[in-house]
Amino acid sequence: MGEIISIGDGLIITVFSMIVVFLILLGIAYIIDILKVFINDKKDDKERDGASIVAEERPADQEGNSVEINDEELLAVIAAAIAASLGKSIPQIKIKTIKRLPNTSPIWAETGRREQIFNKL
Repeated sequence: MGEIISIGDGLIITVFSMIVVFLILLGIAYIIDILKVFINDKKDDKERDGASIVAEERPADQEGNSVEINDEELLAVIAAAIAASLGKSIPQIKIKTIKRLPNTSPIWAETGRREQIFNKL
C-alpha cells in the first residue's frame, strides 16, 4: 500500500485512463448513431401513413377578432404543395391537422420578403 509511484508510471496511468475514456465516449457516440437510424425508420413509417401539417395562426384584426380565411382554399393549396413535394397524388396523402404558428421574425425581415415577392410579380 505504501508503494511509491514514479512520474513515468503516473504518466502511463494517465494516458491509459484517457484512452479508456475516449474509447467509451466513442462507443456511446456509435450507440447514439445506431439509435437515430432506428428512430428515423419509425418516423418514416408514420410519414407514409399520413402527413401532419403545421401552418401559421389565423391573423387577428385590430379588435382581436380572428379574420376569416377560406380554409378550403388554404387546405387545397397546402395539400397540393405537399403532394408535389412528395411526388404523390392528393388522395394518397392524409392531412391530420393544420395549426398556425406565431410570426417570430422581425418586422423588417417580413417587409423585405414582401417587397421581394411583389417586385417579382
